[in-house]
Amino acid sequence: MNVELIQTKTSDGVLLDGSLQRAEGPTASSKSTAWLLVHGTGSNFYSSGVLQAFAEQLVRGGPSVARINTRGHDIISSLSGGRTPLSGGAAFESIADCVHDLRAWVGELIRRDFSRVVLVGHSMGGVKAIFSQAHDPHPNVVAVIGVSPPRFCHAEWQSSPQAAPFCDHFRHATELVECGRGDELMLVQQPLPLWLTAAGFLAKYGPHDDYDFIPLLSRLTCPTLLIVGTASVESSPAFASVPEAVRQLQASQSHLHLELVSGANTGYTGHLDTPARLASEWFASVASGSD
Repeated sequence: MNVELIQTKTSDGVLLDGSLQRAEGPTASSKSTAWLLVHGTGSNFYSSGVLQAFAEQLVRGGPSVARINTRGHDIISSLSGGRTPLSGGAAFESIADCVHDLRAWVGELIRRDFSRVVLVGHSMGGVKAIFSQAHDPHPNVVAVIGVSPPRFCHAEWQSSPQAAPFCDHFRHATELVECGRGDELMLVQQPLPLWLTAAGFLAKYGPHDDYDFIPLLSRLTCPTLLIVGTASVESSPAFASVPEAVRQLQASQSHLHLELVSGANTGYTGHLDTPARLASEWFASVASGSD
């Protein structure tokens, strides 16, 4: 399998790494298409799991695949490219910066002679894929696929059975920010165990809901697929309302599609091959106009 390490530089000067697997004997139609895979929280372009399985299935079937880092890769990382390194990783990232990261990566694939990009994100990567194309759509992105993107909806967490630790974190983060300690790291347990700055926690999970992907879906103009596991829907406030919210949007948004994977959790344990299969079948129907 031919895997090439690649790199891009964002418009604000951050260097990001990734890999490109060219298709094995691509057809003429697939040579121009690359699938761009975006990792989830605390992960990176070489992590095992659902995106590794996704990439392996795709390159066997025809298209080329790029797996890439955003500046939120790993839990804590050092970002290079400027005069001094910056703190990156999930603990320090701003989700909004994905606009710079993904535009740079799409541009890099175009530079490598791919004219069509299918943008795929897992978990937080799904949120970034949707957010980037809602705020900064790229004409060469021909489809967006979110594999278990979680909702960043403050009210959903406040009213959930798991609200107590979330509310404690929110109060603590608010107190730290109000006393000028917003850059201080805090270990949170809800919505998931993670080190975050206090300001970062409020930015992601505050009542403004800037990163709730559901309201952003209507701003997308390209075909969009959401894949969600029913075990996640049943167990987490981040997913509980997703199927119904998407179905309501589908009445007026013909580009929007939803696939539920019975029994699957966010990591698709026991279902690793399902997201790529569903995505490939769906994109083939969209690309052929038989959707």
